[in-house]
Amino acid sequence: MDIAKKGMRIHFSFFILLVFLTTLIKSQYLISCDYIGPTSGTILSSTSGLNLDYDVGMYKLTYNTVDADSLPITATGAFFTPENTFCKEFPFATYNHGTTLAKDNVPSNNSSEALIGKIFAAGGYFVCLPDYIGMGGSPGLHPYVHAATEATATIDMIRAAREFLSSDTLFIDNNEVFLTGYSQGGHACMATNKYIQDNNLLSEFNITASAPCSGPYDLSGIMADTIISPTPYSNPGYILYLLASYELVYGDIFNSWSEVLYSPYDTIAPPFFSGNNTTLDMSLLNSLIPNDMSLLIRDTCLNNFANDSINKTHPWWSALIKNDNYDWSPSNPVRMYYCTLDEQVAFTNAINADVAMNNNGANDVQSIDIGNLNHGGCVFPALSSAFNWFQSLKSPCATTSNNFKNSNTNKIYPNPFSNNLSLSYNERVNVCIYALDGELLFKKDNIKNLKLITSNWSKGMYILRAKNTNYYQNNLISKQ
Repeated sequence: MDIAKKGMRIHFSFFILLVFLTTLIKSQYLISCDYIGPTSGTILSSTSGLNLDYDVGMYKLTYNTVDADSLPITATGAFFTPENTFCKEFPFATYNHGTTLAKDNVPSNNSSEALIGKIFAAGGYFVCLPDYIGMGGSPGLHPYVHAATEATATIDMIRAAREFLSSDTLFIDNNEVFLTGYSQGGHACMATNKYIQDNNLLSEFNITASAPCSGPYDLSGIMADTIISPTPYSNPGYILYLLASYELVYGDIFNSWSEVLYSPYDTIAPPFFSGNNTTLDMSLLNSLIPNDMSLLIRDTCLNNFANDSINKTHPWWSALIKNDNYDWSPSNPVRMYYCTLDEQVAFTNAINADVAMNNNGANDVQSIDIGNLNHGGCVFPALSSAFNWFQSLKSPCATTSNNFKNSNTNKIYPNPFSNNLSLSYNERVNVCIYALDGELLFKKDNIKNLKLITSNWSKGMYILRAKNTNYYQNNLISKQ
């Protein structure tokens, strides 16, 4: 055979192998990541008043996750990366968005809250803004303020984004994770932090800091008081959203809207919670229903709930308690930003969480008063404070990461491998090998040459990370 032709065939075969490996890794979480377009860092700096270093690229990311029954479901979100930078190594940040009823009013469709993701990315982060399940391109009704799916939608989006960065870019994940969110997103941020800690995922998601803002953490206390209280509530649609969500998840909240709501509200509510609503928003719902719960919720339902405030065995109480996330002990630093004139989410949520967490022995938890502002007015100062706090904690980017990644003197062979894997580097490095679900399989520091016995490893894809003070390298490796 002609040597040139043989070389071409080998090269082509190698190309096919790369495509195959990329497909394999994408099949775990990542479905697609479509580039939407750039935003100027100068414009973002001018808009926010913050010191921002980078332009930003926006992507719509579609990925695999699970629903409230742990069954497979697809979800979407907005993903942002710094652009026009010599730096390649950045931390991850997540922003969980606030309440929205219309499925299309989400970050991946460049909603108003997508601007928050752009600002954080311009500050030097890979930023995930999950739409949540049941929103954006995800089917069905969104399980509103359901802690587990808020968390899994966020976690699985980070996993999908890492797959995209590893397979399709020269960017490097520096293994730091920062969490924030506002309103419902504050609850989702706290839920994500708690889920990661409770499920022993801290080796996969190294949470450097968490900054939930104006979130309803104490659902069975403060939100329950809102339902029972004779004082009118500014956003009664939130209560209906909770009822619809918890009926979807738990199935024991009510049998029909007419069972729980007075007429005509029992016929007004259903179109808003159909699972395919793309046009009807929360402001419209609030304008169509009374903000006095005694005029909205049937007295039999409201009284049954209120009369069980001691034992709390009523299904509504059970659902709220299951989604509380204020009474635990975070192992990472937490700052809960709030405003005292918040008419939608009482600031005492943060105060109660602060007291409970510190009583539980948390090392570094604080609730921080941003001022006498209402819910809308608190958004920018709270998130600006979170941004500046994150900036003080994150590691600086490494401008030389790409040199190491492309170095011909560093070898990982064979790849794919079977029972043995050899590593050879031109200088001493610290090596970690992870399964795609984040499990740490191997870790060893200060090596140049190493031969691993991999006969007991499962077939599939792995991520190998090598790092020293000067360089950082990510590689996809495969056992066949």
